[in-house]
Amino acid sequence: MGLHASFELRARANIPNAGEINDAQALELKHAYLTCVSYIDAQIGRMITALDEAGIRDNTIIVLWSDHGWHLGDMGIWGKATNYEIATRVPLIVWSPDMAKEHRGKKTNALVELVDMYPTLCDLTGVSIPATVEGQSFAPLLKNPDLPWKKAAFSQFPTPALREWAANPLSQGMRETYFGPLIEKVEERIMNQQGDKWDRDLFENRLMGYSMRTQEYRFIVWKDYTQMDSEPVFIELYNHKTDPSETINIAKENPELVAELMLQFNQGWQKNEAQLN
Repeated sequence: MGLHASFELRARANIPNAGEINDAQALELKHAYLTCVSYIDAQIGRMITALDEAGIRDNTIIVLWSDHGWHLGDMGIWGKATNYEIATRVPLIVWSPDMAKEHRGKKTNALVELVDMYPTLCDLTGVSIPATVEGQSFAPLLKNPDLPWKKAAFSQFPTPALREWAANPLSQGMRETYFGPLIEKVEERIMNQQGDKWDRDLFENRLMGYSMRTQEYRFIVWKDYTQMDSEPVFIELYNHKTDPSETINIAKENPELVAELMLQFNQGWQKNEAQLN
């Protein structure tokens, strides 16, 4: 359901329109990705040096983050745009001049989200947080990384296999390009999986994947976003203690756990926030 044929990569030079990415290409792609990471790391170093030279390091908050992860071949996908751990978990590093020295360089296992950055920066700079802002300030974690925190983090992405880039409905024009055979292959896989539930209009235009990550599980609910009270079309459940790579969907074998997580999912992000005294 949530896998695609690496459409974004297929549009690049020297990449085959169909078929597997061979070992030599895979090595080159991973090499290029790591080169990019090294380059960005160097630029961050230059930026911090410039802050020091300008004498404003002690009046600056530094936040480093990414908007998504990359599969790099995992799950057979090259690129991003899925609801799985490898595409939704990202780096998040914060440095604040008033951070205690013993907490610098420390990690936390707390669940935080990118929507938390805005209220966190407001908190750290003494700016009032607008009531309309989603997310929760994680400033307390900078003082105590071991605080009990959120029960879940949320993300969402439509079925990437049957959408065009920027989440537009799939057009006939796209089917007439070399993407056509790739789309048909993905469609066939989903149709075989869904059986009588297959509905082209639903799957191409209204199906959304909602992902909830708890400390132990990733729970993905596929449903018609125009009818949120309707029953899910499909559910995925992965146990991160035994299957951190999310290779085995255990939803069918665990109906009671699915029901429990569905209740938590339906409570929404606000009911899953950390309860602070």
